[in-house]
Amino acid sequence: LPSSIQTLKSPDVWMEDGNVVLQAENIQFKVHCQYSQHSPVLRDMFSMPQPDGESMVENCPVVELQDSAVDVKYLLLALCGKR
Repeated sequence: LPSSIQTLKSPDVWMEDGNVVLQAENIQFKVHCQYSQHSPVLRDMFSMPQPDGESMVENCPVVELQDSAVDVKYLLLALCGKR
């Protein structure tokens, strides 16, 4: 993302006690790693070692996704049991 685009916290999926931040486009979602139990894609992603100097938000690693922010939001809401 160009530095002129501001990253925003998702108002729909931001768990204060989460331990990882997923970023899609310029939207960040703070969640629990336990979601990897429900998704092979997330399980594979969390099993990969993170590079030195990785981005951090609120002491949580940031994982940048290539998916649209809307798609990630709905996936996470479904995993949370919210509609």
